[in-house]
Amino acid sequence: MKRKLKKEVRLLIILMLIILITILLATYIFTQKTIGEDDTLNNNLNTNVNENISKKEEDDVIRVIIDEPQNEENNSNQQDENVNQNNNENNSDTENKNNTENKDDTVNNKKETYYIKINNKANVVTVYKKDSKGKYTVPVKAMLCSVGTATPTSGVYKTSDKYKWRLLQGNVYGQYAVRITGHILFHSVPYEKQAKDTLEWWEYDKLGTDASLGCVRLTVEDAKWIYDNCAKGTQVEFYSSSNPGPLGKPVAKKISSYDQSLKNWDPTDPDSKNPWNTYVETSTEPEISQKEEVTTSDKPLNVENNTNTVDTNNALNNV
Repeated sequence: MKRKLKKEVRLLIILMLIILITILLATYIFTQKTIGEDDTLNNNLNTNVNENISKKEEDDVIRVIIDEPQNEENNSNQQDENVNQNNNENNSDTENKNNTENKDDTVNNKKETYYIKINNKANVVTVYKKDSKGKYTVPVKAMLCSVGTATPTSGVYKTSDKYKWRLLQGNVYGQYAVRITGHILFHSVPYEKQAKDTLEWWEYDKLGTDASLGCVRLTVEDAKWIYDNCAKGTQVEFYSSSNPGPLGKPVAKKISSYDQSLKNWDPTDPDSKNPWNTYVETSTEPEISQKEEVTTSDKPLNVENNTNTVDTNNALNNV
């Protein structure tokens, strides 16, 4: 009986061991399976993530590829628009410039041209314009002048440079100087300084006689008229005749007997500060009338003003 009991106990122990081993084995298998499933799940998840990332990157690449031509096309269109706009602006500027040039050409074509004759013997300048046949035969103005020893006695020249003020030989200045040839110019009676109230009045009273070294002296009014109305290239002819010309010989006011404040100014200067503008003649002596200008239907034409120029290295003849 005792031996039988031992045998049963031994069998029970073996059975429990078998059950324990079975449980351990089942646990191990279940654990491995779970781990495998987790790995598979992780692998699948990683695969999906990678696939999504790849797909996103691929989409981005495709989008970039698609967008870049559009951007290039937009940029190209923008550049074309800018080019077209610039071309339009350039064309507009060119058109405006051409219109301006054409307008200027029209004005220049309509501008009256003149021919100037200087009578050395009579000290008279006569300005002519064209007749219906295009010849300079119509007298416009006569001007009293003073020529000198170096003044050309014959020949035809063309005007060139213009100066509102010009340094002359003898360290004096002339207003509204217009070059005829070389050092020979039209200009006003000399001034001691480049100032309108420093006129050499004793020289002004010599107008109508030989008094210069070679230039052609004029009143300020007449010098300015040539400066304003006679374009560069105007022809100037010198000749000598006892006949002053078709308009005769003008006369000018003698100013040496007037107050200093008056005679320091050219009476014909149109400057608003000229004291002659407000002067009232009170002398009982008969006043020598100023020259009479020929009235014509012509209106003064504007000529481009030049800035004041003083050239100390090439002083002109003092007239």
